[in-house]
Amino acid sequence: MSTRPRRPERRRPAGQQLPPRLEARAEPIHLHGLPDPSPTKTTTESQTPVVTDSVDQNDEVPRYLRLVRKEARVRDDQAEALAALRRRVLRQRRDRTEPITDNTLLRVAVDLLLAHQAELAGDTEDELRASLGLPRTDSNP
Repeated sequence: MSTRPRRPERRRPAGQQLPPRLEARAEPIHLHGLPDPSPTKTTTESQTPVVTDSVDQNDEVPRYLRLVRKEARVRDDQAEALAALRRRVLRQRRDRTEPITDNTLLRVAVDLLLAHQAELAGDTEDELRASLGLPRTDSNP
C-alpha cells in the first residue's frame, strides 16, 4: 500500500464558467486520383475505387491504393503459417525496396491458383483442394 498523500480534489473557483464543449468535425480526405468518398455511403467490395489514369499517376499513388480490396477469412493455422512464411521471406531477402506483407503472399497465392484454374474442379472446399493435389484439412469450417 502506498504512503503517498492523496492529491486534493480539483475544483473551479466559484462563479467560473465551464469552457464550451468541443464538437468533432471531420473534413473529407481527398486522395489524388481517387473519387471523392461520399459521406453518406460506405465503401463496399463493389464500390472499391480503381485508379485507371496515366502511368504518371501510378507513381504518385501508393501501390496498395491501386489494388482492389478483397476480404478473406482464413483458418487460425493458415494465419499463423502465413505470418511465419512472411517472417521467413523477410529474413531471407536481399532487396528490401518493396514491403512484403501477408497480403503480398496472398496475392502470389491467388496468382498460383489462377495459373492452375483449368485443373480446379469440385463442389466443396475439400474437392477443390483435392483437384489441385492438396491434402484434405480436418479444420475446414
